[in-house]
Amino acid sequence: MRKCAWAPCKGRGLSGRLLWGLALAAAAAKMALCALQLAQATPAFSPIDDTLMFEMARSIREGNWLGEYDYLTLGKHSFFALWLAFLNVLHVNFLVGGQLLYAAACLVLLTAVKPLFCTNAARGLVFLAVLWLPASWAQFTLRVYRDNIYPALVLLALGGLVGAFCRFAQPAKKAVPYYVVAGAALAAAWLCHEDNALLLPFVGCAAAVYLVFLFTSKTAGQKRAKLALLLLPLALWAGGIAAWKAMNYRYYGRFIVSDFSQGEFADAMGALTRVAPGAQQRYIPIPYQTRQMLYEISPTLASVQDEIENGDMYSRYGYADKPEFIANGIHWMLREAAANAGVYATPETARAFWQAVADEVNAACDAGEVPAGRKHSGVFSPVKAEYILPSLEKFGDEAAELLLFRQTSPRAELSRMPAWQAGQWQGFLHAPFSTAAVAGTAQPYFGGVRAAAYTLLDAVTWCMRVLVWPMLALAVLWLCRYVPRCVRGVRQKAPPADMAGCVLMLGLFLTGLLRLVALAYLFAVSIKLEPASLMYMSPAAAPMMAFLAFSAARWLEGALQPGKWARGRAARRRANAATAHSASTASRLSSTIAP
Repeated sequence: MRKCAWAPCKGRGLSGRLLWGLALAAAAAKMALCALQLAQATPAFSPIDDTLMFEMARSIREGNWLGEYDYLTLGKHSFFALWLAFLNVLHVNFLVGGQLLYAAACLVLLTAVKPLFCTNAARGLVFLAVLWLPASWAQFTLRVYRDNIYPALVLLALGGLVGAFCRFAQPAKKAVPYYVVAGAALAAAWLCHEDNALLLPFVGCAAAVYLVFLFTSKTAGQKRAKLALLLLPLALWAGGIAAWKAMNYRYYGRFIVSDFSQGEFADAMGALTRVAPGAQQRYIPIPYQTRQMLYEISPTLASVQDEIENGDMYSRYGYADKPEFIANGIHWMLREAAANAGVYATPETARAFWQAVADEVNAACDAGEVPAGRKHSGVFSPVKAEYILPSLEKFGDEAAELLLFRQTSPRAELSRMPAWQAGQWQGFLHAPFSTAAVAGTAQPYFGGVRAAAYTLLDAVTWCMRVLVWPMLALAVLWLCRYVPRCVRGVRQKAPPADMAGCVLMLGLFLTGLLRLVALAYLFAVSIKLEPASLMYMSPAAAPMMAFLAFSAARWLEGALQPGKWARGRAARRRANAATAHSASTASRLSSTIAP
């Protein structure tokens, strides 16, 4: 039995060794099922996504970093290409590699929450709920794209921080492994995707919670050492990003991660969307009439007008029946148009071109030559009050997709590519692709053991669809019981010993919620997808499930331990009586020494 660190009770049940044995067995069972999944790709239709990552990975293996410079080379955060090259060296199926990374993140979470439970069985439930989350084997994970690993990197980073920060009262060395995991995962996640600013609130707030409890705790020692250790994840995080920038500088002369999400291109997009804000529409941030105004005030942009305004561009990045470009395609259209005009001959010519566009448009706006909004930088449409209601509707759609576990089929779509290309992709990625179709149809063929594995994964999905509702109910019950306890503890200057960890776990849920809110706006304004895509929401799924499972397990742990609540009430009564006695004694002493 292991004495509980936060409640006056002892845990009974699984030993640590048995817990780890069962956890590894569960991970191995899932791995065996997911190893039978097929990858999917249609290279001709994904030049800026799957095909880009694949070609970059091949270039890295050939020693040419991200390849010859063009408008796509620095267009995305491309850590996934490095990951693919790494797996190629190891001769590991990239789908298996992604599942191994996700399982590792779940195991880190299993160890991270140890101080927050009385029993091993309770934290084992958290591990199982996150490990067997259907989003982890959903169809989008079968693509040769960064969302194959990004949710795992997010979970690794957040789990590492929870593990380090909730051990504020333990020896400093206990937090070191978690800091290493968190720092490395934060760096990898930052280099893998452009929307990592959504992780910063958790990082900042979690550090603040840690510092508050570190300096107010009477049992936490080694405060200087623990403060110094905060530099470890920051150093790994910043060091990883700096190393990537250094490689880009070596090969392309640009000390940046991406020339899409930062720098002159973001400034140019901010300037372009600044003009005529009243003419903007949902999904059409720069209408045709606005573009005509832009050509008049920006000679640099006008130099590529013919490359922009043509039927091919309209049909590929917008609407075939009208001269408009959709919001999530206009950025790539502009970059391709500039490349067709020779702008991307070198990194410096591209930088100078977009800087000139930004300067010319902003100057015209500041001079009042065109109607304009406030100056800003970024590739997304400015926020408007009229977008609030559509965003709320999209948020409801997101909640339905997540709670009902939709879009979680483990089956790949049919891959469409020539035989020579299929052999090339399969050889490099060490993964079989869904190239065989059912006779006379466009449906991929799955037979034998593979079909049975998919049936088992479908059964797990249905179980999760049922279990998520009692988990939600238990989470609410636990919060209703625990929050008043925390409020009383704070008022009496004796907060629960596990309060920091529980606040951090709640932070996981709020981090996922923040992502859903941001995506709801993007789905309502910029990214026109029906239904809301699970691929974009998946980094929120695991942290939110982790909190639901955590709070449900905490409630069950207390409810299933005989007399636990009674002992808790008795302990609170004793604490209140001691506080009242101390206050009474202090009052008598003060009256005695008063003149």
